[in-house]
Amino acid sequence: MFRYIKFFFLFIFVFLLSSLSVFVFLFVKKNSQNLPDVRKLEEWEPAEVSYVYDINGKVLTKFFIQNRYYVSIDKIPKYVRDAFVAIEDKTFYENSGIDIAGIFRAAIQNLSEGRIVAGGSTISQQLIKNLFLTPEKSFSRKFKEMLLAIKLNEVYPKDKILEMYLNQIYLGHGAYGIEAAARTYFGKHVWQLDVCEGATLAALPKAPSRYDPYKNIDLATKRRNLVIKRMLEDGYIDFQTAKRCWDTPIVLRKYKEDKEQVKDYFTEMVRKWFKEHFGLDELYKGGYKIYTTVDKNLLITASMVVKDHLERLQAKVGFPKMSQEEIEKLKEMYQDQEIDKLKSEKIYLGIIEKIEKRKIWITVGEHKGYFIYRGNRRYLRIGLPVYVRYIKDNQFEFVPYLESALISIDPKTGAIRAVVGGYDFEKSKFNRAVQAKRQVGSSFKPFVYAKAIMRGYTQITRIKDEPLPIWDPEKKEEWLPSNYDHEYRGDVTLRYALTRSLNAASVNLFMKIGIKPVIRFAKELGIKSYLPPVPSLVLGSADISPLEMASAYSTFANQGSRCEPYFIEKVVDKEGNVVYEHKPLCIQIIPEEENAIVVDLLRGVIKEGTGKKARRLGFPVAGKTGTTNNYTDAWFIGFSTQLATAVWVGYDIKKRIGKRMTGSTAALPIWIDFMASAHAGKKVRNFPLPRGVVYVPIDPHTNLIANEICPGRYILFVRGTAPDIDCEGNFVNLNRFRRRTVNVRY
Repeated sequence: MFRYIKFFFLFIFVFLLSSLSVFVFLFVKKNSQNLPDVRKLEEWEPAEVSYVYDINGKVLTKFFIQNRYYVSIDKIPKYVRDAFVAIEDKTFYENSGIDIAGIFRAAIQNLSEGRIVAGGSTISQQLIKNLFLTPEKSFSRKFKEMLLAIKLNEVYPKDKILEMYLNQIYLGHGAYGIEAAARTYFGKHVWQLDVCEGATLAALPKAPSRYDPYKNIDLATKRRNLVIKRMLEDGYIDFQTAKRCWDTPIVLRKYKEDKEQVKDYFTEMVRKWFKEHFGLDELYKGGYKIYTTVDKNLLITASMVVKDHLERLQAKVGFPKMSQEEIEKLKEMYQDQEIDKLKSEKIYLGIIEKIEKRKIWITVGEHKGYFIYRGNRRYLRIGLPVYVRYIKDNQFEFVPYLESALISIDPKTGAIRAVVGGYDFEKSKFNRAVQAKRQVGSSFKPFVYAKAIMRGYTQITRIKDEPLPIWDPEKKEEWLPSNYDHEYRGDVTLRYALTRSLNAASVNLFMKIGIKPVIRFAKELGIKSYLPPVPSLVLGSADISPLEMASAYSTFANQGSRCEPYFIEKVVDKEGNVVYEHKPLCIQIIPEEENAIVVDLLRGVIKEGTGKKARRLGFPVAGKTGTTNNYTDAWFIGFSTQLATAVWVGYDIKKRIGKRMTGSTAALPIWIDFMASAHAGKKVRNFPLPRGVVYVPIDPHTNLIANEICPGRYILFVRGTAPDIDCEGNFVNLNRFRRRTVNVRY
């Protein structure tokens, strides 16, 4: 009987052993198949940060999926490497990719828990898990990880494995790799870290959030001290170094979480440009350096100026009258908002719930609050959507509905120096500076006057300022242009007509010069939008973008030479190769002599016309206002020798800004403040005068040369086009007038 029992237990043992062997065989066979080839790591290119720089080398923004900067092993100090090895894998340089003793310790712990709670992972295993496998916790995944770790060590030397590991590992706060972590926590490059700082970073891989020194300095310090202790035990450092670290508190750089990769209208322009030329995948992973034309300080200044003026202007014109279409559109946007916790300084759409004497109560999602409104309340109603910025404690501030666009160009090169596409990029991503097209009003007139000057007209050529009926072939009816004040002056000079922005005179001049020649000329100046061949074109009936208008006016600022606008100087890949470089494209459109006359005309707008407010700038500028019917759009486009800047103000849905909200009232103040800041502390040169022009004193009554009997003022002429008879009928030798008689009373 005993023999049968013995035989039975022997059979059971053999059966279990065989079954276990078969199970192990099948498990090994199944999990050994279709494993990735570790040699593919030779082709591995980790995602790196792409930087965007301004013209002075200042960082504007960065684009990334993983905040990483790859560094070779020779740039990582040995004590930093030793810190990671000491705490993460003390047998790294001896093991085959797995630590047998560590595996047994982990196995005992896992069996006792009945689940995977400890890994016993080596640096090689961690690298394999991050690059090839999923983070799931299973015996199958663990086995594959071990096999691949062994293969990894058969293919690559230890230093290469450690290099890949230190560049791949996540160390908290969006920092992937040792270099990104060094910059994030200490504001240094990895090769600038000391032993104590290196140990602080080595303390993070186990649990970056738990040991985050920004959130839990005590726990982070204990973990760092453990790393130092391990380094001392393994002989990487001496006791004096260890004690110094133990006695030294962790000192971090002041850190602000960078949550948004695209911050404004300009960096969004860069993103779109790069997408078109290289692809978004390259932008977010490729580690490029993108050098742009803008000035970071000008960008900030322009944005602040636009916001400040829009807030004051909205308060002045009051709460806007809203169409049902506009209300419905804003309510749809309100519903689409993702609102969880209100964030300070963030812009939201709210719905007006109650109107009190001072407070306007609103609902923003599930949140309620109020803002103080001091403007005109005529059109303020319960139920209307309103833009607000959250302050704190359920307090908001009113954000204007009015929008604006500003774009500034270096006329000598075409380089864009500043762009503002609206009140705030967070409020609306639509870039009105380059994407919006609005009627430009009288700011189109200089194109007609410039063409007239090129045809031989002078500043004192007389044109009729009277409302002559003109047949409009598109509308098939007569059109009668009228002046802003509905008064007409009869015969006036070109200079008077432009500086006072007389509509009737400008239309009459336009019809004399010809519609098609002016359209062709405007296209040469950089206007790419459709220009309807109608008489009202001279009054700015065409829809044109601020970028196009700034580009066209920059031609006047650059002695008649137009340079194609651009905003990317060059792009450098992570290997240091220049993969794109801008090539300037400048073409002489207007002869220098005629262009000098146009500039003098536009300076007259500032000195004696609709742009008088700009005289307070105190340096030479020229430009033109623009106002459309019913005060829907307000413009000012002007320039110095250094910058050509266009400013537009209006609502996105075309409607009246406010009573008498002309270009001079609504747009010019923004232009003035921006140009004042842009030129602050700089010597601004006067507009150059070519040899072929001359200032001649003109009697305003006779338009002949002035003398003591009939005094006048100096007017600029192309040589050979000025009158040679004075007001008394005497011949005058024009050679007596020097080219640079320029600063005589104007």
